[in-house]
Amino acid sequence: MPTLPGTLDATALRALVAEGVVTAPGGITDAQIQPASLDLTLGAEGYRMPGSVLPLAGETVRGLVQSLALERLDLSKPMSLARDQVYVIRLQESVTLPADLEAYTNSKSSTGRIDLATRVLADGSSRYDRVPAGYRGELWIELIPRSFHIVAQAGASLNQAIFFAERQVLGTQELTARHQRTPLLFGDDHQPIDAARCCFDGRLVMTADLSRPVVGFLAKPTHKPLVLTALRQHAMSDFFAPLPQPSSGYLFLEKDRFYILATGERVAVPADLACEMVPYDASAGEFRAHYAGFFDPGWGVRGEQTVGARAVLEVRSHEDDLIVRHGQPICAMAYERLQRPCRELYGQRGNTYADQDGPLLSKHFASA
Repeated sequence: MPTLPGTLDATALRALVAEGVVTAPGGITDAQIQPASLDLTLGAEGYRMPGSVLPLAGETVRGLVQSLALERLDLSKPMSLARDQVYVIRLQESVTLPADLEAYTNSKSSTGRIDLATRVLADGSSRYDRVPAGYRGELWIELIPRSFHIVAQAGASLNQAIFFAERQVLGTQELTARHQRTPLLFGDDHQPIDAARCCFDGRLVMTADLSRPVVGFLAKPTHKPLVLTALRQHAMSDFFAPLPQPSSGYLFLEKDRFYILATGERVAVPADLACEMVPYDASAGEFRAHYAGFFDPGWGVRGEQTVGARAVLEVRSHEDDLIVRHGQPICAMAYERLQRPCRELYGQRGNTYADQDGPLLSKHFASA
C-alpha cells in the first residue's frame, strides 16, 4: 500500500486494482484508469429522490435512500432521468481503503459540459465527494440533470476519483516558485504570464475569453433527451445556441441558465503534478464556473513542448444575473503533487479535449 505522500498516478492506481482496493462486479477495465484518476461507472440500482440528502455517522447510504425514495429505477436498460429531479444511483465500484489512503471525486469534463451535476456519497460521511481513509463499502452517486432530460444506463462513466495519502496541494510560495521555474500558465501569445499577475492565494487565476466571434454556448430549453451513450450523435442546435461576441463588451448571463465559455489563458500540468479547477474567490460572486475539476498530468503538454491549453468553463449564476467582460477573473487552478512523476500523460490515448482551443461542447455532439 502507498506510503509516499501525494496523489497516485496510473501505475499506482493499477496496483490498487490488482490488490483489490477498488473492485467492481465485472472488474476494473484499463480504460477506466487515467493518468492520475480512476473513472467510476454507474450500476443498475437507482432511485428517484425527493431531494438531496447526506448520511449521518453510522448511517448507510442504502438505508437512507431506501427510506426516502419515491421510485426505484433499473438502469440495466436505458432509463430516462428528468430535468431538475434528484437521483441516487449505486456505483459499480466499491472500495476497501487502507488507513492511510483517501479518495476525492469530481465530475468528468463531458458530464459538466451537459450541465449534469454529480456528487458521490459514502456510508457515514456527511461530506459529498469525500471518501475517508479506511473506508470500506459501497459508493453511490447523486445525479441532477439541470438543463436537459438525460437517458442513462449502467456502465456509463460520469465522474472520476483521485486517491491520495496526505494530499500535497502547493501553497502560494511553492506555486509561485514552480511557475517561475517551469511556467504553468500562458497567454494568447504562448508566452508565460508573469507570476505577480496570476498567482493568488496558492492558485493560478484564469480569466474569461470574449475575444472570438463565438465566445461560447447557451443551453436551450428542449424536450429532447440527451443520451449519454450516444457519442457525437446529437445536433448542437437541438440543445445549445452559440453566443456571439458582444459588441458592447458586456456579456449578460441570466440567473439559473447554463453557459459554456473558455479561458483566455492556456494552462499546463506537468508530469509530476495534477490540477483542480476551483472557484476564483467566493467574494467575487455566487456563480459556478466549473463542474469538472480534475486536469490530469500532461494537459497542455505536446511532446517535449509545454504550450498550455485553454480550459472550458461551465458557468451558472445562482443569485443574480451576471455581467462578464473580457479578461475578468473567473476561476483558478490549484496544483497538487503526485507521489511520483506520471509516465502516461493526458492526450497520449487521444483524449477528446486534448487539443481544445476555445469553448467546446461535450463529446455527445456531432460538432465536438
